[in-house]
Amino acid sequence: AGRNDDEVIRRTLQREIDKQPWNAHQFHFVVKDGVVDLWGFITSEQQRTAIRVAAENVPGVKRVRDQLLWFEPYTGIVVGAGPEDRPAVLR
Repeated sequence: AGRNDDEVIRRTLQREIDKQPWNAHQFHFVVKDGVVDLWGFITSEQQRTAIRVAAENVPGVKRVRDQLLWFEPYTGIVVGAGPEDRPAVLR
């Protein structure tokens, strides 16, 4: 994917995220060569799944790398890293 393709992917994904009811200000993403890297904090595994599916469904996306951290809002503890950071046996 070229620079223009990446920009189209980025804008399309941002529009999809903006439609969601959850707070999308805790994470961000980068698109390069059709690969979407997701970074930041989520507050539920359902949110992780929704973000990942939204990214995977954007035309032109070749791969999604999940680097999202699950933030437990009541205690402030970061519960875990995204699947890309987990040992293979836990994926």
